[in-house]
Amino acid sequence: MSSVRIGLIGALASVALTAGCATGGQSGNLPTVTNPSEAANITLYRDGALAGWFATMRVELDGQEIYRIGRNEAFTFTVDPGQYLLVYTLGFNECRKVIWADVRENQRIRLSPTCT
Repeated sequence: MSSVRIGLIGALASVALTAGCATGGQSGNLPTVTNPSEAANITLYRDGALAGWFATMRVELDGQEIYRIGRNEAFTFTVDPGQYLLVYTLGFNECRKVIWADVRENQRIRLSPTCT
């Protein structure tokens, strides 16, 4: 078999494996809000960067997976005021961010595959 054919087969296999992981949406339980009148709104968004084009980002909040987000997607959830650890991963890249949620605050957080 020629090296071009082997390369093509490898590339197609990689695309097929990655495309299988490209389903997004809620993947766990969102945090329970005890006082909705004081809850903060957190919006996470992922832009259309080419990094991880076929894959979804896995999003965890305080150690619990809550969502898988694709390119050019956003989602919003509510939390009680307080401090939270946000972890999101794309492939081998793992990013961590501490979120401070104040009473009735609206936050918009960009999820970058390079952790910037």
